[in-house]
Amino acid sequence: MIWRWFCNAYVQIAFGSLTVTASELLMKCGANAQAGAIGVFGFSAMGSAWTWAGIVLYCISFVSWVSVLQKLPLAIAYGLINIVHVLIPLGCWIFLHEVISTQRWSGIAIVLIGMLLIAKPAAQVEQKLEARL
Repeated sequence: MIWRWFCNAYVQIAFGSLTVTASELLMKCGANAQAGAIGVFGFSAMGSAWTWAGIVLYCISFVSWVSVLQKLPLAIAYGLINIVHVLIPLGCWIFLHEVISTQRWSGIAIVLIGMLLIAKPAAQVEQKLEARL
């Protein structure tokens, strides 16, 4: 029963969003850890365990995304996965202590409003589809 719940497309979008957010934060930590190293195009960051942990999580998020694409129309899935544009700045602010401008916070609010506009009709369509089954 838990597996069925976990395989739900909307749970997978949440899971994928969280894993891609964590992967981006970890890769940023890896890049920062190797900031003084001499390298071309940031390849020196490949020597950091943070970077590799981020790559693994990114691969996991990719598998989750493919699962979502099997179940939802791309137009809906892509609109909802954009929650990463909210989660990543929040993660940077909380964990990396980066400054987020007022303009960026306004953009984050607009993204959230847009997601609500997408999510509500999508949920209604899904309810209608489930009622037919």
